[in-house]
Amino acid sequence: MAHSFIMFYKDELTAFRKFASIYPNNCILLVDTYDVLKQGVPNAIKVFNEMKEKGIKSSNYGIRIDSGDLSYLTQKSREMLDAAGFTDAKIVISNSLDEYTIKSILDQGGKVDSFGVGERLITSRSEPVFGAVFKLCAVEKDGKFDPRIKVSDSIEKITNPGLKSVYRIYDKAGHAIADLITGRGEEIDMSKPYRFVDPLEPWKVRSFTDCTAKPLQKLIIKQGKLNTELPTVREIQAFVKDQLVNEIWPEEQRFENPHRHYVDMSPKYYEMKMDMLSSIGKAGE
Repeated sequence: MAHSFIMFYKDELTAFRKFASIYPNNCILLVDTYDVLKQGVPNAIKVFNEMKEKGIKSSNYGIRIDSGDLSYLTQKSREMLDAAGFTDAKIVISNSLDEYTIKSILDQGGKVDSFGVGERLITSRSEPVFGAVFKLCAVEKDGKFDPRIKVSDSIEKITNPGLKSVYRIYDKAGHAIADLITGRGEEIDMSKPYRFVDPLEPWKVRSFTDCTAKPLQKLIIKQGKLNTELPTVREIQAFVKDQLVNEIWPEEQRFENPHRHYVDMSPKYYEMKMDMLSSIGKAGE
């Protein structure tokens, strides 16, 4: 339902009645065209009562609020709907919502059943551009790959050289501990104590045993051609939900000061990278 639909008719109640006659089983009425609490919600309740008197049992009905103080308005609207006997009526909100505004509304006690997220789902307001650059990690010569590294004054821009394997490491309970980068073809034995090197804090020794390593890399493009069938939107959604529940710790999902996800290196791979950086440093002396 759009504001223009309501504005087309002589008054809001007439528009609501017309919409309900067209969409009785999906009757979500937009109540903020004029006044949410004095007109919109009372008129919606009138229409819901009329539908009830006619024996119409809508499988999905309720109101949508698209402006104003969404926390306050949803709380008051919920009180009005419940008092009228429509405890199963849905309350939907919209208006440039993102994860931060949604969290804020809920933290303030907003009574919301679903959220209409549009413009900030299509384009992330906080990260509108996904930065990506092309760097060379190795050069093939005589059937062997010679590693290459890009050095920078910004540590996060120093690349990881050579061909690599990436694993997700799980403890005995099946919880993800960290991701691990190794050299391609490097063997790792998780049945014995295995040392992880944190490239951001290499002085901290972390050792794990009785773990399981799951390879994360998949061949997507080979020689310029797509090598696998791309997942559907629903499959992507299911994958992300599973990752958030089973792979990513709650501490890493905090809105404020989230803990970083560990991406560690094997000792052998870390040593190779440090040797290359040291060689470049000596060459510049």
